[in-house]
Amino acid sequence: MRRSRISIDDTLDERKALASRIKSASQNTGFFYIRNHGIPEELIQNSVSQAKTTFDQPLSEKMKIYFSASNVSSGYHGVGSMQANPRKMVRTFTLALGEREEYFDDVTSHPGADALCIHYPGIPDVAADSDIDVGIGSHTDIQCFTLLWKDNSGGLQVLSAQDEWIDSRPIEGTLVVNIGDFLQRISNNKFKSTVHRVYNRQPDSRYSMPFFFGFNPEAVCKVVPSCVDDEYPPLYEPISCGESVIFCGPTNSIAIVLDL
Repeated sequence: MRRSRISIDDTLDERKALASRIKSASQNTGFFYIRNHGIPEELIQNSVSQAKTTFDQPLSEKMKIYFSASNVSSGYHGVGSMQANPRKMVRTFTLALGEREEYFDDVTSHPGADALCIHYPGIPDVAADSDIDVGIGSHTDIQCFTLLWKDNSGGLQVLSAQDEWIDSRPIEGTLVVNIGDFLQRISNNKFKSTVHRVYNRQPDSRYSMPFFFGFNPEAVCKVVPSCVDDEYPPLYEPISCGESVIFCGPTNSIAIVLDL
């Protein structure tokens, strides 16, 4: 695995060099790892601890905040610490697309953003060849991109261009970034929103916290000009990020709890 130590806070030339590597990953796999992301490890571990406390509650208590019954979809203290980082990632993606860094600034002033805490219960005494699985089946993410924290259990798999499932190995101190459907759309399919899935087939529980980042819901976006020419005309009509998202819950929600 090729690793880059370039920071999104370095000089413009260095940021362009980083954007070039991200461009390659976005065009080929649609997945890559980042470290030195600016989110304190203490905050991450506190968030995981709070999530575990919630998941350990009796079912009767968890049903009190069941998705369709709860009026609460915000209040998680971690969101403020993550807001600046996705916007920096947007600027890096913008450079990777061949536009000026601030190209998307106007459509990320109040972006759509959602965070989940997900628990995959362990399955005791499961044979290696068993068909029993706990997880999320094959899918793509619908926003611009996802920042994912996952524990060291493994289980995330990415579908390769050869239609083979590749394990995304846990790397301590990193977040996984993957391209979403909307970013693939406005890149004219230059960037790849890759099919992926998650399974837990071990005795211990698995925990993850994905953060989905989108543009301002009402902002209408067209295919980025640098991704269009005579050979590659626009494949998509202009559309707002909100219209493109088929969403089954409250927008800008923080710490929705999923117990799979």
